[in-house]
Amino acid sequence: MFRIKKKIFFAITLFLIVVSGCVEPFEISPQTFDDVLIVEATLTNEEKTQVISLSRTGILGSTEPIWEEGADVIIIQDSNSTLRFLETQPGIYESESEFAALPTSSYQLSITTRDGDSYTSSQENLPSSAVIDDVIARKITNDDGIEGIEIFVNSFDATGQSKFYRYSYEETYKIIAPLWNQFEAFVVSENPPSVDIRLRPQEELICYGNNASSTSILFSTTTLNEDRVSELPIRFIEKSDFIIANRYSILVKQIVQTEQAFQFYEKLRELSSQGNLLSQSQPGFLIGNVFPDQETSKSVTGYFDVSSVSTKRLFFNFEDFFEDDQPSYIVNCESISIPDLEQDQFGNSALILAIQNETLEYFNDNVDLTGNTPPGEGPFQMVPRICGDCTTIGSNEIPEFWIE
Repeated sequence: MFRIKKKIFFAITLFLIVVSGCVEPFEISPQTFDDVLIVEATLTNEEKTQVISLSRTGILGSTEPIWEEGADVIIIQDSNSTLRFLETQPGIYESESEFAALPTSSYQLSITTRDGDSYTSSQENLPSSAVIDDVIARKITNDDGIEGIEIFVNSFDATGQSKFYRYSYEETYKIIAPLWNQFEAFVVSENPPSVDIRLRPQEELICYGNNASSTSILFSTTTLNEDRVSELPIRFIEKSDFIIANRYSILVKQIVQTEQAFQFYEKLRELSSQGNLLSQSQPGFLIGNVFPDQETSKSVTGYFDVSSVSTKRLFFNFEDFFEDDQPSYIVNCESISIPDLEQDQFGNSALILAIQNETLEYFNDNVDLTGNTPPGEGPFQMVPRICGDCTTIGSNEIPEFWIE
């Protein structure tokens, strides 16, 4: 399911604070910010359901998207064939069927909002494709003196036609709950207070976390002797980062773009590295390749990108690079509590509340050397849920691509 994250939307709102053409020089043009359509559309040569998102600006500086609902969205192929998109959730439009952009076709995005405003992109063609040769992990010490793993990518286009590259990644990592027990506590009765343990009904020891890159890495070979990407750094992970404590995987995506699309994203990257991006000294917005069809249509920003994509996945374990102890868990799990089962003056049982509110997980029975619960103490040793249940920070479903 398509989900736009706040950090991505914040990058899109940068469109609203400067003016630029893809190949034209800057021209400052003050704009109001209260009603601008934001188009986020990348059509690729992957056989899949293609996705387009439409949103609108709200209050200046807001990081929450206002989804554009009820629009009519189509892509016109070769000026005569129509590929229709359906709204599957607010502001998210997906192609009716899976398809891939073809190198022999041209594509044009057309949008009509429910208010009757219409917008059309320039015609775009699929650029040359280049395949990732290698994704490499190497132990390094970076310029700040921090030891860790650097991920590099290599690529080469013998035809010399790709030239403009954009990279992103998606990482997946194995999580093992350090204080897991195969049993869980449950409430038998609230009054009188009674609890017991039973086998957990689902996997909560081993899970899988997932992160996507928040920014794109841009690289051009136009100044090089050949169209080669050689050991381009993609991701640095500190040795102490818990995401590499067990098994780690990264999927690197290489996107070959047109020169105009590359310049658009390059300008966006420059803006995102500046200080106060919402300063009044930067009025206007970043012009893309989508334009209003009528003078009465509201302003629009964003880019309709047709790109060639190549991906490659890499796996490694912590011990492949380090002989030391594994990185610490994401939180400190040394604290074990023994909440009281008996009701307090308000009729509440601390143990029952912890179980019902899912704040603590069962770790062990609280017994002394005689096998009995010490007087005045609760029956169970309990730990923070994140320490005993990995589903608090990951999914217990094994990814289809996962290899041990």
